Amino acid sequence: MCLIYGANASGKSNVLQASHSIWLLFYPQEKEHTKVDIYAPFELSKGESTRYEITFWANKRCFSYILENNSNSIIYEKMTYTSDKGVMSELYERKRGEPITFGSTINIKSKQRNELNKETLKNHTVLSTLNKKNIDAPLIMKELYEWIKKNVHVLGVHNNGKEIAEEAQNNIKLKKMMLELLNKADFNISDFRLIDFTVPDEIAEQIKDDDDLTDSAKEKFLRPTKKLLLTHKTTIGDFQIEFGLESAGTKAYFRLARMLFNIKDCECVLIEDELEDSLHYELLIHYLQTFLQIQSHSQLIFTTHNQQLLDEDWMIRRDMVWLTEKNRETASTILSRASDLGIHKNVSLKNAYRIGKLGAKPILGSTLLINDL
Repeated sequence: MCLIYGANASGKSNVLQASHSIWLLFYPQEKEHTKVDIYAPFELSKGESTRYEITFWANKRCFSYILENNSNSIIYEKMTYTSDKGVMSELYERKRGEPITFGSTINIKSKQRNELNKETLKNHTVLSTLNKKNIDAPLIMKELYEWIKKNVHVLGVHNNGKEIAEEAQNNIKLKKMMLELLNKADFNISDFRLIDFTVPDEIAEQIKDDDDLTDSAKEKFLRPTKKLLLTHKTTIGDFQIEFGLESAGTKAYFRLARMLFNIKDCECVLIEDELEDSLHYELLIHYLQTFLQIQSHSQLIFTTHNQQLLDEDWMIRRDMVWLTEKNRETASTILSRASDLGIHKNVSLKNAYRIGKLGAKPILGSTLLINDL
């Protein structure tokens, strides 16, 4: 688990976006001239290339990846990994305009090498080519590709309540787990289901007779849809509420509960911006405890403003806490880890943060306004 703290606009979300760049390893562009999705340079560096470096574990191996790209193409990429001998070895290296080279530990056939060089377009990463075409690549590449495809989840995954409910209708294990999580979170939710919804006849006639609406707008309003209803259980009876009318916390936890299902049987990497949004602090702690208890090799990376978490040292180690601070001269983001800042183990990390020993806090001006309003 990894927590990222920092002032507003200090670069926390950008750190998540950068971590999310690994997604490009398996998702290719549809056409050769399509822009590279993740290219989002710093405003003062527009037109320059962006460089990422990430180290991660997959299938009990350590991988280190470097990627440099601009809006049109991949300029450079290199993947190293722990080989069967337990040492970091080159998997492949690629420079723009040059053939892909493979390390000496990779058992690659001439046909495989030629096909990868042919099919890896300028806006593709080498590994993403395996998604575009059934290439007989070396086993280590196939295994890594499948691991990323299965285990690395997009930022803000499962953000549609109806889609979650539809998935749960077809997966009894998912629905059972979600209901258990929602019940333990004290929402009094005993069931949820999708129902077909059509506009009542009287309103439908009014829509049809409304000359101010275009035909396409009328068709959209009259089209049958589905409603997601949540059943709440009380001692005096049950009642149903449409998902859109539920509290913000209920809707947030509904999708967070779906996220937890992912980690039971895989080594997932989950990335979430401001995890605590709309959640009571006790429920946030409950969720993190649940994550830690049911995960085995999964990783939850999230940004937060909740300083109380810094005092939960029974659950959150100092090497889990990262801090972002904006460089006042260049506006770039400086990333540091709390365990590297020399804070004595007997000193409260929360207090150290509040008095500014860890940095990553906003520098605020006076609350007195000079100009009359």
